[in-house]
Amino acid sequence: MDKWVKILKEIRSWIIILALALVLSALINSQLFAMATVKEVSMQNTLYADQMLVINRLSYRNKTPKTGDIIVFYQNREIGSFIQEFIRSLKNIIPFAKSDEEIRDRLVKRVIGTPGDHIDILDGDVYLNGELLDEPYVKGITEEDGYELPLTVGENQLFVMGDNREHSMDSRAFGLIETSHVEGKATFRIYPFNKLGKLN
Repeated sequence: MDKWVKILKEIRSWIIILALALVLSALINSQLFAMATVKEVSMQNTLYADQMLVINRLSYRNKTPKTGDIIVFYQNREIGSFIQEFIRSLKNIIPFAKSDEEIRDRLVKRVIGTPGDHIDILDGDVYLNGELLDEPYVKGITEEDGYELPLTVGENQLFVMGDNREHSMDSRAFGLIETSHVEGKATFRIYPFNKLGKLN
C-alpha cells in the first residue's frame, strides 16, 4: 500500500512540475520572447524557409518600429490582452494546436515606412520622403503591385515589404498594416546553427 502511495505522490509531483513549466513557458512566450519559423521565400536573401527566429515582444511596448526593422505580425488580427495572449500561447504549446489559418496569417517582413512617411516606387527603386532608400538587403527588382502609390503612412500604421521583392506578398498588395497587429521585432536567428546570430 505504501508503495502505491509513494508512486501516486511521485506522479502528482511530476504533474505539478509539468503544469508549472507549461504556465511559465506560456508567460514568457506571450509577454517577453516568442519563436517564429520562416515559412516563405519573401525575405531571401536575409532569411530562408525553416530558419527559426527569436521575437522580442517588448521591443515596441513604448515605441514605434523604425525603417529597416524585421518584424513579425498578424495580417488579420490584433495582438490581444495579457490574458488573451497567455491563453493563446498556452494552446500553442500543445503540438499541432495551431491552425493552418493562424500559421498563414503570421508574417515576417521588413518595415519600410512608419507613421507620417511618404512612400513611392519609381523605376524599381523605393523612395522614402522623397529620397532614394538605401536597401543593400534587397533581392530582385521592386515593382508596384495592386496598391496605389505614392502614399503617406497613416497614424498607427506601417508599410512593410519582403526583401525578395519579386516574390513577396506585402504592403504593395495588401496595403498598410496596423501597429496593433505587430507581435514584435525579430532580433536573433537560432537555427540553422551555422547562421546563429543577431539580425540586422
